[in-house]
Amino acid sequence: MTLPASGQLSINDIYTECGEDGPINWSLKNISDGSVVTINTASPSYPDGNAPYNISKWYSYNHNASSSSWGGSWNAGNWSIERNPGTTSYLNRSITFSGMTTDPIDAYYTLNSGTVRGGLSVAVSTSAFPSNSATFTTVNSGTGSFGTTFNINGSGTLYCRFKYVQHSSLSETSNRNILVKADGENSPAFTLSFFGF
Repeated sequence: MTLPASGQLSINDIYTECGEDGPINWSLKNISDGSVVTINTASPSYPDGNAPYNISKWYSYNHNASSSSWGGSWNAGNWSIERNPGTTSYLNRSITFSGMTTDPIDAYYTLNSGTVRGGLSVAVSTSAFPSNSATFTTVNSGTGSFGTTFNINGSGTLYCRFKYVQHSSLSETSNRNILVKADGENSPAFTLSFFGF
């Protein structure tokens, strides 16, 4: 639910956020210092456990916040492909992750400009970059459309081999950001663009 960032906030709101039905010998002190319930430090805001124990320290607390995250950036920069209808290009990219909870990934893109004409797909692994003969899954626009289940758990590196097949006769004009999502967290994006005629 996440507690409000300002305004009225009660101890009953805190009980509810922490998944409890009601006060059972709780005080603001023993809920704030972690004596009664474990404080989720993955929440963007949480009580520091120190006196004075103010209800205002609970503003914006999210007991279910995830501590999962992606590394700061992909292992290399953007991907620029020469326009050449009918050709296929491959690119390896990796990114680190931590705190993932057996969540399927979703690879997708957002369109910045131009017209999409070719097909983008990806093969993924947590051990090494996949080969050209790996199973590739189409990467679509928008989240939730990856179409396959590949789970990541804990911490490690996600190795992606992207495959781009240009249209047989039309030149690609798109510029798009490519992202991966897991545990509700979007990775940083890298850009796929085209040059030449």
